[in-house]
Amino acid sequence: MPNKTILILYAEIMPYNVVTFNTLLEKYSEYELHVVSWGKDKKLTKYQQPPHDKINYYDKSHLNYSQLVVLYRTVNPRLILISGRMEQDYLKLALVAKKENKIVVGTSDNHYTGNIKQKIAVLFSNFLYKRYFEYMLVPGIYQYEYQRRLGYAKNKIIFPQYCANTTLFEQSFIQDNTSNKEGILFLGRLHPIKGIEMLVEVHKELYDSKKIKDKLIVIGDGILKGKLNLSNDHLEYHSFMAQDEIIKIMTSVKYFCLPSKSEPWGVVIHEAAAAGLPIVTTSICGAATAFVKQGYNGYLFESENRKELELVLLKMNNKTTEEISQMGKRSFELSKQIHPEMWVESIINLIE
Repeated sequence: MPNKTILILYAEIMPYNVVTFNTLLEKYSEYELHVVSWGKDKKLTKYQQPPHDKINYYDKSHLNYSQLVVLYRTVNPRLILISGRMEQDYLKLALVAKKENKIVVGTSDNHYTGNIKQKIAVLFSNFLYKRYFEYMLVPGIYQYEYQRRLGYAKNKIIFPQYCANTTLFEQSFIQDNTSNKEGILFLGRLHPIKGIEMLVEVHKELYDSKKIKDKLIVIGDGILKGKLNLSNDHLEYHSFMAQDEIIKIMTSVKYFCLPSKSEPWGVVIHEAAAAGLPIVTTSICGAATAFVKQGYNGYLFESENRKELELVLLKMNNKTTEEISQMGKRSFELSKQIHPEMWVESIINLIE
C-alpha cells in the first residue's frame, strides 16, 4: 500500500489551491496533506485559508531549513509538490527527497519567450530544474512548450497547475435570472502589471463621451489604490471581497475585463468563464488559450494597446442582450475543460 502523505511546499496559498486540496481529501479520505507556505510578511493578498482537519498548514517564516527537514522526516511524504524555484530551502529539500526516491513535482507557470534568461535555463536545465524535479505541473500550452524546451519528456509534464472553484462560480450562472445586465467587471490586484490604469482611463473617455453606457466595476486592492481615481461617476469600487460576495456581483454584470500587461495564467479568467461571463482580455494571458475564443465568447486584444482596448469595449457595448447571453453560455461551457478533479487525479496517479 502506497504512503498516503503529501507534502506541499508553496509560495502563497489561494482559494483555487484550497479547492484542489479539499477535493483530493473528499475523494481520497485516507490521504493527509501537509502544506508549507509564505507568511504575512511575503504574501501579496489578504486571503487566509480556512482550517481543515486533514490539512496541516505551516508558516514558512517560522521554519528554517533544518526545521523544514525535521518536518519532512516526521511526515515522511510519498510525494512532494514544490512551487518551482522560488525558495532555496524548498530546492535543498527536493535534492534530499529525490535521493530517497520520493516523487518530487515542481510547478511552473512561465511562458517561453526566448529571452536570455530562459535560453540560459534551457542550456543548464539539468542543473536548474531536472536535478530537483522529476515531474513538472503546468497550467497550459504556453508552459508546456517551455518545459519541453527544458528537456522534460511529454509524460513528465502534467496538467493542470491551476483550477478555479468551478462548483462555486457556476452558481452565478445557474442562479442567474437577470435579463438586463449592466457593468464591466475588473477583478484583480490594483497593480500596474494588471493594466488597470489603462482600463480606467479608456473606459472614462468612452463613458464620458457616451460611447458606452456601462459603468466599470473594480474589485481589488493593491499599490495603485491611492493613485487611481476610484471615486468617479463612471466607476464603482469594492476592496477585497470574499468569493461568495464576488459571485453576487458577477450575476448582474454584462462581462469581465482583464487588460493585463503580463499574466502567466490568470485563474480569474477561469472563474469568470465558470460564472457565465463573456470575457475581454489580452492575448498574453495564459488562461485565454483555454477559456477565450475570439468573437465566440469574448475578445482578445494586444496588451498595452489602448486603441484595441477601445475597439473591443465598443464592440461589447453594441452587443444585444441575446448576444451577451449567448457569449456567456459559451464561456460556461468552455470553463468545464478544467476542474478540480483533474488536478487531483494528476497527483494521485503519480502515487498509485
